Amino acid sequence: MTHRMALAALPAMLIAAFAAGASAPPPVPPEATTVTDTKNYDPEAVNNFPIGRLARKMAYATDSKRQIGELRMPTGPGPYPLAVIWHGGCWAGMGGTANVAELARFLQRNGVAVLTLSYRELGSGGGWPGTFADWAQGLALVDYLDGGYELDLDRVTLIGHSAGVTPAMWLATRNKGEPAAGTRLPKVRAVVALDGPLALGPFVGPDAMICGQPVIAPLMGGTPAEVPERYALVDPLVNTPRIKRLLVVDGALPDPDPAVITGLRAQGIKVEVIRVDQEQHFNMLVPGTKDFAAIAPALLDITHGR
Repeated sequence: MTHRMALAALPAMLIAAFAAGASAPPPVPPEATTVTDTKNYDPEAVNNFPIGRLARKMAYATDSKRQIGELRMPTGPGPYPLAVIWHGGCWAGMGGTANVAELARFLQRNGVAVLTLSYRELGSGGGWPGTFADWAQGLALVDYLDGGYELDLDRVTLIGHSAGVTPAMWLATRNKGEPAAGTRLPKVRAVVALDGPLALGPFVGPDAMICGQPVIAPLMGGTPAEVPERYALVDPLVNTPRIKRLLVVDGALPDPDPAVITGLRAQGIKVEVIRVDQEQHFNMLVPGTKDFAAIAPALLDITHGR
């Protein structure tokens, strides 16, 4: 190539190089994959994580203990991608936002705005349709935040741990049914399912062993045979998620159904499954543990909107 030809080609080469660089993910921070914590976390340990300093604490309804959101904003220039996180607790009040506080702080430190949401559960005024309405109204806080914070609402990821996978999967679907009627909800790009059921119907029965009592039928107001339309809302093979990516973390709970994974991929969703310690359900929430190190690069990649 002559000198003149090389100069003529330079702009196109620079554009191509810039485009390639712009789409490349940033380096994974050392804290993401460094294992420094060999403790095995139980429900009591994660329930006692300090909530810590929040950018803002807000209510989305009248219950000041249950119907609240906690917003953490990163430092530095925005706009930031947004992760919305629901805690677990067997849909029956065994958990809380403290469960996911360490996860939220990790994402905040790494450039992701985070909204963690609490909600009414069985024993605290929850059940059908109230718990579902809480999930939708909590997510609707995003519309309230839009304009007041530097958020990139083209990069919204819903994250659920354990029972919290249910709202994350349901609120990403096409048909959200009566509990979300009239609620203005953001467009969702991706979902992260941290060791929770992708569909509720198959967990009726096993839930009694996992949670110590039947919880799904009381939550839904009946069995799949009694209220099939409700279970259809939370079956991703019936009610299609409108997302590009799904990260499934397989831990102590029953393995995700391969038919569901195959069916979601057939819908055009990029599904990644990461298998961690099959005896641990909470280590994946704690930076520094082996399980967290196994999922952290994928977690950052998906929440940053790639």
